[in-house]
Amino acid sequence: MNELLIRLDRILGMALRVFSMACLVALTLLLAANIISRATGLYTLHWFDEIVTTLFAWLVFIGASALWRERDHFAITLLSDYLAGGRGEWLQRLIIAMLGLLFAGVLLVYGSLFVSRSSATTPVLELPQAWAYACLPIAGLLMTVYALRDIWCAIRAARPGPRPAAPRTQAQ
Repeated sequence: MNELLIRLDRILGMALRVFSMACLVALTLLLAANIISRATGLYTLHWFDEIVTTLFAWLVFIGASALWRERDHFAITLLSDYLAGGRGEWLQRLIIAMLGLLFAGVLLVYGSLFVSRSSATTPVLELPQAWAYACLPIAGLLMTVYALRDIWCAIRAARPGPRPAAPRTQAQ
């Protein structure tokens, strides 16, 4: 079972990274196309803002989920560096993980409400605006799963285990 979870986690991590990179490439290509269209005046991208806004939102929230998975978000480590190796380190990790769970849960619940109440369509392409907002509950769900993982890891780290014996030195 543990092997299966590890494998699924790796697949999900790869999917999150590939999706984020695809959004970034698409944004870059659309920006280049918009610059060329404005410079030449040959064609107009009336739908440009709708697609770019949606892609950017998906890039930010799914990219944040990928960073959350890898515990690679920006962090101020002053307190954690001070507590490293001490008794308070696990408590600090647990508190941070619980605050992360609170944030992810709020994002999941209120993002879901926001999507479910959205009935607007985009002005040019007339696509449901809920598609653009769907990144909120999806990212909230992913972050919730990984926040629960972080809580589990913090709790497991708090369990007292057998301590290794101190190495003996011989006086010469």
